[in-house]
Amino acid sequence: MRRAVSLAAALLVTTGLAAQTAKPPTPAEALKPAQGTWVVKTFNGQPAGEGEMLLIITGDKYAQSINGTVNERGTLAIDPAKKPMTIDLTIQEGDDAGKLQLGLVEIAGDTMTLKLNVPGSPTRPKDLSVEESFFVVVGDRRK
Repeated sequence: MRRAVSLAAALLVTTGLAAQTAKPPTPAEALKPAQGTWVVKTFNGQPAGEGEMLLIITGDKYAQSINGTVNERGTLAIDPAKKPMTIDLTIQEGDDAGKLQLGLVEIAGDTMTLKLNVPGSPTRPKDLSVEESFFVVVGDRRK
């Protein structure tokens, strides 16, 4: 009986330590939930408007398209250690090519919320609330 109690206590201590030392996901692991095609539903709390805007994420690359025409491409990096996670878009093609766009991202199931500053601005949003000076984009994963 004593041995079972000691074993149970050791198991509880070990489990508690393992939970405390669990590592946050790596940036590559943090990108996994973002993979796929996202349909943009709203900008700053308003419907996205006419036409279909898509954000396609494959690996660490993204493409943005409107009505089937790609208007921007680049790479992205997510920092999962931050809450909410930070996202950096390095724009390689499009009107803002050569600029960095800083933001925040939250992915909950099949819904992604992005809050981005204008390309080239050195300021990152502080939270995911809707403000005029930042773009808040909500998209649903296309099935």
